[in-house]
Amino acid sequence: MRAKKKIMVFIVLVCAGGLLYAMLHLYVNGKHDADRQAEASTETFTDRMAEVSEDIDTEDEQGMELSAAESDQDTESGISDKENTTEVSQAAFIQSEYQRIMELPAGNMAVEGMVSDELINRLFFANAIDDTLLARINEYSYTPNDTVNVNDLSYLRMLYYGSDGNTYVGEMIVNWKIADKVLEIFQKLYENQYPIEKMVLIDTYHAEDEASMSDNNTSAFNYRPIAGSKKLSKHSYGLAIDLNPKYNPYVKTAFDGTTICQPENGRSYIDRSLDFAYKIDENDLAYQLFTEAGFTWGGHWNSLKDYQHFEYDAN
Repeated sequence: MRAKKKIMVFIVLVCAGGLLYAMLHLYVNGKHDADRQAEASTETFTDRMAEVSEDIDTEDEQGMELSAAESDQDTESGISDKENTTEVSQAAFIQSEYQRIMELPAGNMAVEGMVSDELINRLFFANAIDDTLLARINEYSYTPNDTVNVNDLSYLRMLYYGSDGNTYVGEMIVNWKIADKVLEIFQKLYENQYPIEKMVLIDTYHAEDEASMSDNNTSAFNYRPIAGSKKLSKHSYGLAIDLNPKYNPYVKTAFDGTTICQPENGRSYIDRSLDFAYKIDENDLAYQLFTEAGFTWGGHWNSLKDYQHFEYDAN
């Protein structure tokens, strides 16, 4: 009996020990699994946070690039707007200056110094003789006749460079056949700052040649005969131009040996060996331009000298 009890006690103890071992084993394994799960969760969270951080950085970089691009576009747009505004303002100013100068009577100063390059071509032009202009010249430089018709003439509006360094409005009437040549010559003279003292129609002086020359006025058309004859001069056809006449006078020796000088106040400039302002000689730009264009210079004549005079044979 005692032996059976001992066996039963042993069995119970073995079973209890096995149960305790099993429970301990489960506890230990469960703790390890929990730790592994925690580590896995921590690693997953860390990885996810890194991915999120990378996404945020990428978005920030893209945002900065987009902002920079938008800023560049805004800057370029601003510059373009300013350039357009400047161009519009400049064009408006040029047009305003053109209209202002066009309204000025000949002989008036247009601007101090030179006009802008954009204006030069527009301010050298030719027009037909209209009724207003015909009324101005009628019975002065123009007398109705059977030789020269007003339709043969052109009114030139030009600029000239004064000896004071400023720009003035000039005018002239020439034969329509030489209008383009004369415009080109005087534009080149202006662009090269060739000094001209005055340039208005001779009608300002009631078509009196001596008065116009004495005032050193550059002019062209004047329906009149050659001095001392009944033959019409080239001026009558609008085919001759007198340039800075006071300093480049008409000079002729009379039969009695006296010297005729026109204008009379140009006698100081008969001696062409002297150096003085407005002097025309073969080294002068005006001489070069006129002769290159086919004009004849009166300074080359033999029987007399007309240093102011350039004429064109249109036949």
